Amino acid sequence: MTLKLRCDDYGFECKFILDGEKTVGTIEKLRNHFEEEHGIDYTIEAVTQMITNRGHSLESIRK
Repeated sequence: MTLKLRCDDYGFECKFILDGEKTVGTIEKLRNHFEEEHGIDYTIEAVTQMITNRGHSLESIRK
């Protein structure tokens, strides 16, 4: 199963979109984008929580 993560869904005025498998690696790519482009160093746990708050189950994200 895949995720389609849009940066603007998380409060940023940004056109970045990330399509990927529901894995920790994909979440890490979003975390890296937040840090590199927006200067915010979220933990992987914080980004995972943001994604689950948008309706994705934690159990569906593979390690």
